[in-house]
Amino acid sequence: MEVYRCMNHPEREAVAQCTRCGKPVCEECHNPETGRCRYRCGEMNPAPGMPGRPRNVWVTVIVSILAILGGLALLLLTICGAILFSY
Repeated sequence: MEVYRCMNHPEREAVAQCTRCGKPVCEECHNPETGRCRYRCGEMNPAPGMPGRPRNVWVTVIVSILAILGGLALLLLTICGAILFSY
């Protein structure tokens, strides 16, 4: 069986694997509360209450309008087709 070594301390045996990056970590580098490595992935958390990525409101509005217009166009085509082929 292969013994895994800590990514930060190669002389130490790994006791866990980071849940974010998947790298082996020793007791000192492992954060049992988060399951992540303390010095790399543990620092990647955004501040509480802060969004991870800002949303562009205009893109959301434009995509929503285009989706509604596309749905209305399909509805119009269906109605016109029903009228044309009903005779």
